[in-house]
Amino acid sequence: MMNALPVVVVVGSPNAGKSTLVNRLSGSRQAVVHETPGVTRDRKEIEVEWGGRSLLMIDTGGYDTNEDSPYAGHIREQVELAIASADVVVFVVDGRSGLVGDDHEIAAVLRRARLPVLLAANKLDDPAVLVAAPDLYQLGLGEPVIVSAVHGLGTGDLLDRILAEVGAQRPGEAELPDAPAEIPVALVGRPNAGKSSLFNAIVGSQRTIVSDIAGTTRDSIDTAVTTPEGTFRFIDTAGMRKAAKVSGVEYYSYLRSVQSLDRAQVAVIVVDATMRFGELDLSIAAEATRRDCATVIAVNKTDLTEGDLDLEEIEGIARRKLRQRPLVIPVSAVTRRGLKQVLSVVAALGAKYAAHISTGELNRALAVLSADRPLPMKRGKRLKMYYIAQFGTSPPRFAIEVNDRTLVTRDFGFFVENRLRARFEMDGVPLIIDFKGKK
Repeated sequence: MMNALPVVVVVGSPNAGKSTLVNRLSGSRQAVVHETPGVTRDRKEIEVEWGGRSLLMIDTGGYDTNEDSPYAGHIREQVELAIASADVVVFVVDGRSGLVGDDHEIAAVLRRARLPVLLAANKLDDPAVLVAAPDLYQLGLGEPVIVSAVHGLGTGDLLDRILAEVGAQRPGEAELPDAPAEIPVALVGRPNAGKSSLFNAIVGSQRTIVSDIAGTTRDSIDTAVTTPEGTFRFIDTAGMRKAAKVSGVEYYSYLRSVQSLDRAQVAVIVVDATMRFGELDLSIAAEATRRDCATVIAVNKTDLTEGDLDLEEIEGIARRKLRQRPLVIPVSAVTRRGLKQVLSVVAALGAKYAAHISTGELNRALAVLSADRPLPMKRGKRLKMYYIAQFGTSPPRFAIEVNDRTLVTRDFGFFVENRLRARFEMDGVPLIIDFKGKK
């Protein structure tokens, strides 16, 4: 299932006391603690509750810029992936011994990430000692929170600060994140597919010019709509023809339609039920996919087909030829058939577009798909997949660590994407997967 808990990533140089602090904050001993620097190599996720709220805390390996250190490059990559998935970062430094060179490098990485950062000065049993460590302010990350992971000093204050930054969920609340306050939606399709009529039926007023002459709409028009299904910003666009057949003013309308996809999270591909579902419809859907939109197909004008519509044929073509495998919904702008279903699907796609899937769930899915099919092999060397994590949303972005990315074939990449899509019910949602060679 998707994890809507706010993500708190704990970073720091080796032996700054990150894992001890994570154990103290979570009230557990799940993070491995040892006096030897660098014991924590991979990320570990621990659910933490505080003040009746829940959040997901990720303990990371020590960020070590010394290239001679074992696994240093691998650990740095894992830390940076974790930071990319964070809602807030807790940067732990050794407040007793003072800053080390790695701390300045970590601070630079965090400043580039443009995320909320809480600086935790650890190992300070006596707050007065902080006066002797003015260099902590040189990191440019604000007032340090004084903590002692061993004795529990200041950990409640740190948790309060974390909750103030991210909010957090109460235990038992829905796992899917709320859909965005306003989901940007582009209505796209061939000329005269009935986009403007569908748009007006949704909006409930004649906002755009509706005509039987193909190509009436020249510009993209934005309208915010609040419905029981959610709040949407609809972009009614000019009809899209094949680029080679577009000229004059239609060329600029085509460009605006394409640009509207760049502003949208979800694209409703409007298809004319009175015409054969063909290459132009597929190319429009593929263009929306290339521009990282979630997609759903709305087959319009079903009121004119008198039962002749072969919806199963369209669904079969969409599943075979479209990467996202979008849902196909019969609609009618005239009778308002299917409008609520389209809005419900768009709202669900908007929520999944912004969702975060827990690393544990992802790695369990990766283990299953690895066992279901032999991994690719070249010249006697077989692909190995070590780890998967989500490092971005809107759209969802994943990184899979492998032994050698040159072993990943195009066919196998699609296999992984399709299996993840099926496992997490992400039909219609773009999944961006990066295969990263192990350093």
